[in-house]
Amino acid sequence: MERDVVRQTVLRPYIEILSFWGESIEDYLFVFDVKEQQFYFSSCIWEKYPLPFIDISFGIEDWISVIDIRDRSKVEQNLEEIKRGETDQVAMEYRMIDRKGISVWVNCVGKCVSYDDGKPSIIVGSISENVVSKKIDQLTGLQNQTVLEKSFQEILQKGESGYFLILGIDDFKNVNDKYGRKFGDEQLKKLAEIIDKNLEYDSRLYRLDGDKFGVNLVGYSKESAKAFYDRIKTEFSIQTYSNVSAGAVSYPTDVNNYHNLYQYAEDALNQSKQQGKNKLSFFSIDIYKGHLFFIDLKEEILESIKNDFEGFYIYYQPVVKNENGMLIKAEALMRWRSKQYGEISPVVFIPILEQTGLILEAGKWILEKAMKQCHEWRQYLPNFRMNINLSYIQLKDKRLMETIFYALDKANIPGSAIILEVTESIQLQDYSYFNLLFYQLSKKGIQISIDDFGTGYSSLGYLKELRVDEIKIDRCFVKSIQEGGYNSHLIKNMIELAHSVNIRVCVEGVETVEERTVLKKLSPDVIQGYYFGRPETPDKFYEKFITKAKEGQPIVDDGERKVVSEHNNMLKKNSQNYQNLLDELDYIIYVCDAETYELYYINKLGKKLTGVYDYTGKKCYEVFRRGKEACADCKMNTLEQGVFRTEVKREKNVEFLIKEKKIIWDGKLARLEMITENGEKE
Repeated sequence: MERDVVRQTVLRPYIEILSFWGESIEDYLFVFDVKEQQFYFSSCIWEKYPLPFIDISFGIEDWISVIDIRDRSKVEQNLEEIKRGETDQVAMEYRMIDRKGISVWVNCVGKCVSYDDGKPSIIVGSISENVVSKKIDQLTGLQNQTVLEKSFQEILQKGESGYFLILGIDDFKNVNDKYGRKFGDEQLKKLAEIIDKNLEYDSRLYRLDGDKFGVNLVGYSKESAKAFYDRIKTEFSIQTYSNVSAGAVSYPTDVNNYHNLYQYAEDALNQSKQQGKNKLSFFSIDIYKGHLFFIDLKEEILESIKNDFEGFYIYYQPVVKNENGMLIKAEALMRWRSKQYGEISPVVFIPILEQTGLILEAGKWILEKAMKQCHEWRQYLPNFRMNINLSYIQLKDKRLMETIFYALDKANIPGSAIILEVTESIQLQDYSYFNLLFYQLSKKGIQISIDDFGTGYSSLGYLKELRVDEIKIDRCFVKSIQEGGYNSHLIKNMIELAHSVNIRVCVEGVETVEERTVLKKLSPDVIQGYYFGRPETPDKFYEKFITKAKEGQPIVDDGERKVVSEHNNMLKKNSQNYQNLLDELDYIIYVCDAETYELYYINKLGKKLTGVYDYTGKKCYEVFRRGKEACADCKMNTLEQGVFRTEVKREKNVEFLIKEKKIIWDGKLARLEMITENGEKE
């Protein structure tokens, strides 16, 4: 009885303080009687939260009932620790359900001010919404990125594992532009609601920048993280008719700090956006390194261009008359050597130039350089011409004609000395625009050639609608043409069709004497390919090709090549036993062209593991990486002939030994690569 009197005596002044200050401040003050498990609150808290009011106090059960069910266990645990005397304070953030049924984040702090037998008897504190307001997103009521960083560090310290996802609404800017920001805000709130509804108690949802949300899936596996995303995607699509993409990273397997956590998940999200959207991508260190490689190259290319195109140079490949093999022109091919990575393939650096808009400056540079070179060689061959490639971005540039005409005047050559190549893959469907442009160029004598003819979707339409002077038939139609069949008939028909409308035909990718022999009969106008010569520096081009052309000689003796070809055919027959031996090794072994990446050979194990048995015409990166472009970290240009480069790589906890070098394969420079799981094998 005396202790109860003492307790009431101690409590009374604090309760009076609640009454005095409760309506004067925005926070909710409270006194907690630890022994009786009874709360005393300032009266204003009843206005927002559905708490019972019985003689200015209520029990612990009433308090727990207004806490979000996902946070109740940690609040109950803290109160139990206070009761057992294990702690004398409260310091946590959790969600309470207000009278509208909305979860509201609050900050709860309290301190013991009186002891009973060495244990806390009274806790005095406050509940505040203002304290957490800077950590809460005003639109969705979710915790923001500041809280995410702190929470993730705590999770790592506890040794927990799981997956962190960043989700974003696809084409959200278009949604805002078309329907207004109010509609966009409703979509954000709907996505937050759907994600929150699907979360388990231990997991957390955060509002990030723009249309992005972060989800920490504690204890999830890769499969359960994928299932979680699929539920969100389906529900969001049904309710809003919009799509959502996501990127995921595992912890601590992939990452053990917040900075990389966010960076890796965002990189995976970008991967989803780039691969068609409305999908989930899991972080891959190889893809991430490729992304960093892309950034490095972009920065170095910009620096190279600022430094007067340092590292850029031009190779020239000969183009000859079909009837006699005489040199008549060359194609100018831009190349770039990185200080950091060495020789970089055009399939890697050209897209970077196009994506950054630097292709306009680079295009102007190659126009001027190639035309100047053309002027030099016309001193020896007055009718010599130069093919120069243009990208779609250059074609749409309003200053293109000004740039071309200026370069012609600077090089002191006529427009008839150059042929501008545009690739069919850029889809030139705006016929009126391009016909007007090509007509204006033609008045200067400049001709237009369609590169990669036959690989797109509108080739026949081009011949009918566009004013072009030449088509270049792609290598994919030339391969195995000597065997007759479809490719042979198709090329024959393409040549006849082009000639019927007075369009010149160039066949690209001619590599063997057999292909040359067949094409000579099919009568294209000009031919280009390794059979006649690889791309060369200006000095070597002059030495190998110009000197012969000056003397009226073809640049290749077909008779000599025929003898070499027959010798190679014998080698092919003898090499069958060698390939049978390779099929028995427990290495993945493949051979591809050193410049085009076209696969020449894959052994039995390689075909089994990739599932690709007919690799004719395919590139190595298409088969082994399922990529559309050469690998960003490709070491092709750093390999030496006859000397193995060895590297050990780890992917998904498996260690691989990779050995590769350049070799001569059927008379052509190629890469041999050998891969095995056992890093100790040699």
